Amino acid sequence: GSIVAFLVGQLIDVTVFHRIRALTGERFMWLRATGSTAVSQLFDSFIVLYIAFVLGPQQWPTNQFMAVGTVNYLYKMAAALAMIPVLYLVHMGVRRYLGKEETQRLRHEAAH
Repeated sequence: GSIVAFLVGQLIDVTVFHRIRALTGERFMWLRATGSTAVSQLFDSFIVLYIAFVLGPQQWPTNQFMAVGTVNYLYKMAAALAMIPVLYLVHMGVRRYLGKEETQRLRHEAAH
């Protein structure tokens, strides 16, 4: 269940990240990172529990599945929101280390 949830989550994360980037360009780095995480972790949180505990031998009822999945998702989102300042600090550090021009070149190269 964990592998399936991870793969689905990662595919969704990458897709949403690139769609947000296409809409916002270089602006709103926090939105790309947190928005794609919000969508992908919603799927990840519920897929893993569904496979492991609803389809699995424990046969959780729907209300338990939804309650645990919601708490897991909210925990992941709290962590993602708490990481926004860290994201900008790391970005600032990388930009200082590489320089503005090299940072822009690498960002452009990664986008294409």
